[in-house]
Amino acid sequence: MANRDSENSVLTREQVLALDIATHTGYFSLHEAGTWNFTESKRRNGNKMHGAFRTTLLSLLRRYGIRRVVAEDVSVNRHFYDMRRLSELRGILLEVCDELDIPEPEFVNPAVLKKWATGDGHATKTQMVAACKDRYGIVPVDDNAADACHLFYYYIRRHRL
Repeated sequence: MANRDSENSVLTREQVLALDIATHTGYFSLHEAGTWNFTESKRRNGNKMHGAFRTTLLSLLRRYGIRRVVAEDVSVNRHFYDMRRLSELRGILLEVCDELDIPEPEFVNPAVLKKWATGDGHATKTQMVAACKDRYGIVPVDDNAADACHLFYYYIRRHRL
């Protein structure tokens, strides 16, 4: 019954999390923001990135009662390895949302986000960081955090939150 009540309640900005998913995942919510580092070292006994991403994501979603996730979509580029990693992490995000009974994330095309943030669909990382400072007065720790910040504000504007 509680889940049905929360589904019907009005979504607020405090319940939205934005993610720029990668080995260095940028995240932004009104509760906290930054970049998570899931870089693997050869000494870590195999592939731990996926489990660390899942655990970190679950913890944040539960801690703040997040009800919607917006994430930068996986774009096809020349780097097959990068695309595969991003797709794997995207799958984990979908599974975590299922587990917590959160609707599927809204995915935003990177070029659309860049165009919205800077006016240029091919904006550089430096331009995205500068736009974050100029538009919101937020100094992100890196370009991943800047992208997550833009995703958050794109989502709340699009959905009028």
